[in-house]
Amino acid sequence: MKKNAIVLEKRLEQYQQAYESMLHQLREMNRQRFGSKSERFVDDRQLSLFPEPEAAENVPAVDETVTVPEHQRAKKKGKKDWKNLPREIVIIPVSDGEKACACGSEKSVIRYEVKEMLDYQPATLRVIEERREMVACPKGCEGSLCVAPVKPHVLPKVGATENLLAAIIVSKLHDRQPLYLLEKHHHRVSRETMARWAIALMSPLQPIFNLLKDPVIDYDVGSLDATTWQVLSEPDRRAQKKSHIYSMRGGPPGKEVVLYGYVYDDHSGYIDNWFEGFKGTLHMDAANVCDRLLKKPGVTAALCNAHPRRKFEAIKKQAKKQGLAHEALRFYKQLYAIERKAKEANMTPEQRYALRQRESKPLLEKFKQWMEEAYATVLPKSPLGQAFEYCLKENRWADLTRFLDDGRLEIDNNLQEQEIKPLVMVRKNCLFSNSMDGARALCLHMSLIRTALHHGLKPYEYYVALLKQLPYCKTVEDYEKLLPWNIFKA
Repeated sequence: MKKNAIVLEKRLEQYQQAYESMLHQLREMNRQRFGSKSERFVDDRQLSLFPEPEAAENVPAVDETVTVPEHQRAKKKGKKDWKNLPREIVIIPVSDGEKACACGSEKSVIRYEVKEMLDYQPATLRVIEERREMVACPKGCEGSLCVAPVKPHVLPKVGATENLLAAIIVSKLHDRQPLYLLEKHHHRVSRETMARWAIALMSPLQPIFNLLKDPVIDYDVGSLDATTWQVLSEPDRRAQKKSHIYSMRGGPPGKEVVLYGYVYDDHSGYIDNWFEGFKGTLHMDAANVCDRLLKKPGVTAALCNAHPRRKFEAIKKQAKKQGLAHEALRFYKQLYAIERKAKEANMTPEQRYALRQRESKPLLEKFKQWMEEAYATVLPKSPLGQAFEYCLKENRWADLTRFLDDGRLEIDNNLQEQEIKPLVMVRKNCLFSNSMDGARALCLHMSLIRTALHHGLKPYEYYVALLKQLPYCKTVEDYEKLLPWNIFKA
């Protein structure tokens, strides 16, 4: 009987854990679908800045009528920055009858009453016909025939200028317009043709992409994140199966780079090969695809603290009363307050390192001790137990606190996640890639656009300048002049 009771007790505990886990998942799915997405934590114990006054006992209420003087609030005017826009000046003349003065003289213009208006001109297509001169001697002398040289173009066999190619790429990936919408705008160019042009640009742009990778590998701080991407035509895979696009961010100050890469099979091998030669610290989440890379000497991980924080946040939003999740979030709130202080003070990496050693490190030591004690009081398979295990598992705590060792490191991987968001927005509108070459082309073009934006460049202007100068590049030095931090240097 005792043995049966023990078995039943264990089974009941397993059922209880399974029930709590499924209930947590259901509530979390409902919250993600219907609830607030804010991750801001407001401590219920925090006193209000303007607390409600306590009602005085036995004091009769006095009705007071307060007259509020009328006033008009001035409407804020929008800032108009039209200085760099093309300007067309239209002179509206005074009628001839009003130009004559009563004294008999003709009035002269002394000034203008000026009104500025924004105008819109829809995009138009035009044909540029290049005619190469062919000259010959009128006397028919042998060997006198000469033809003007062919003007170099980035895609010499394509009937599209660099301006149109740049507009298609930037409209699709920066403005997030699917090709079927661009087909409506440029009704003389089919979406299949535009897709072929985007893929054809991979070959001439590949040297630029390769050069952009060098600063990421040579610098000792980087970051990594991924999102899913659907490609319809992949070998030995169903069209419904999802692949991944990885985003890599790095480079020293002044040469910051964001790159994207598509992979559908060996993720660990892809990451390992991509970061060949890298020595330093990578911001990342706790995905096991980086395990092979992290076994290499000189490569360490700075894990994202936003991930465990979100686990406690999800539990807190489902809790009916104050609990361990609330206490964990109070620790995180203090940690992020320290990071915010460093950011607002515009601290150097050295100053931020000193601040973290002084304030963040003791707080994290206290946080770890509290978690170890709290972990012993909860079921290991419960949501709280899994959140604690995520932080305390093996050597993960050392990676979560890696940001203490270097003022250049961030407390989380949010900066890298911000580079994934534009790709997710493209995915929402474009849905998928038809071919593997299409996915690779998307990654290359997104890399150039996002890196250009990091250096304050307008993507369309950068692409036009880049595509027009690429045909003249012969050496590595020529290509280096076209990198975002070099191309518009005087």
